[in-house]
Amino acid sequence: MSRRIQMSRNNRWFAGVGVLVGSLALTAAGAEAVPINFNVAVGGTIQYLGGALPLVINGAPVSSVDNGTTTLPITGGLLNLVTGDFTSGVATTSGFQSVYAGAGSAFTLLGDVGSGSTTLLSGSFLGPVTFDCCLAGSSSLSGTLTVSSVDANLASLLGFNLPTGGALGLVQLFEVIPTAPGVAFSGLQAGGVLVAVDVIPLPPAVFLMGSGLAGLVGLRFCRGRRDRSSI
Repeated sequence: MSRRIQMSRNNRWFAGVGVLVGSLALTAAGAEAVPINFNVAVGGTIQYLGGALPLVINGAPVSSVDNGTTTLPITGGLLNLVTGDFTSGVATTSGFQSVYAGAGSAFTLLGDVGSGSTTLLSGSFLGPVTFDCCLAGSSSLSGTLTVSSVDANLASLLGFNLPTGGALGLVQLFEVIPTAPGVAFSGLQAGGVLVAVDVIPLPPAVFLMGSGLAGLVGLRFCRGRRDRSSI
């Protein structure tokens, strides 16, 4: 009876530490994502000249940036953006959807968060950019971003590292509603959000701790086997 109780205790100890090690390993393999949101106001233009040309946004005002807890005003904030070339389009229930390539795209976000006017964020699109048009005279632009540079002062103020990706969500308004994919148009950029995600790797100490616990598990398991074989 005492032998079975001892074995049961060993198994519970082994299982508990094993779960802890597994949890640490899974956590270490992942990362903590901290989104930062650049808030885009009404203004600037959105334009597409037709055919296989890109879609262009010029001078969209950017009013502030936040990380969910801290908000910073941006003085003179401007978003300039160009997609890759037009690749395809289809009719939809609200109008049409156009797709632009990510290759050849670029975006630059300028502004001042307290240390002078500079490039706050820049990069390009990772994959296609989608333009959905035109419910009630408005449309939306969306895509996945890859960020190549971020202002060091902005990063320090909001506490994030170089963002590796994100998403764009903007809404546009038009005096003359675009009619079909591949047909030229221009209009007012009506605001939205540009979201960049900061990926923070966990410190090496987590990996060392996980390795140490794994070693303890192995040592206890070996001792348990030796104890059972001697009985």
